[in-house]
Amino acid sequence: MKIKYLNKLIVFLLFFLICCSKEKEQNKPKDIPIEKYKKEVLMNGNINAYNKLTIYYLKSTFHNELLPYSILMADKYNHGDACHEIFVQIIGLKQAPGTQHYDISIFNKLNKGEKEYVLFYLKKGAKLKNIGCIVALRDLGISDKD
Repeated sequence: MKIKYLNKLIVFLLFFLICCSKEKEQNKPKDIPIEKYKKEVLMNGNINAYNKLTIYYLKSTFHNELLPYSILMADKYNHGDACHEIFVQIIGLKQAPGTQHYDISIFNKLNKGEKEYVLFYLKKGAKLKNIGCIVALRDLGISDKD
């Protein structure tokens, strides 16, 4: 049951991101070989390319376009930073547009399914010894041992 919900959430998020990116495609900076990094992440799980994508989208107004790449890196390549980035992205979707830093208290505004989804990745990242995930779980008052 949880897997079906997670799959539906992933499909919805991917559809949402694709629709949003097509509308604003003309505003993206063209000076970075971003497509090269995307391909490296998709084909090889290249951590360096993922890190470059993270920096690129952090500086961009299209920050949430990193989410599908983060999910891939977390699921297929067990990358702890990607697990934390999923948390940041989901929280970011609930924040006011233009907010620079995520507000951890927004976790309480997530619905049950979103909370389970985010906690799954935070706990996975904690098992991978990602400090961001460990700190987020501690700040939420949740054990990473469950």
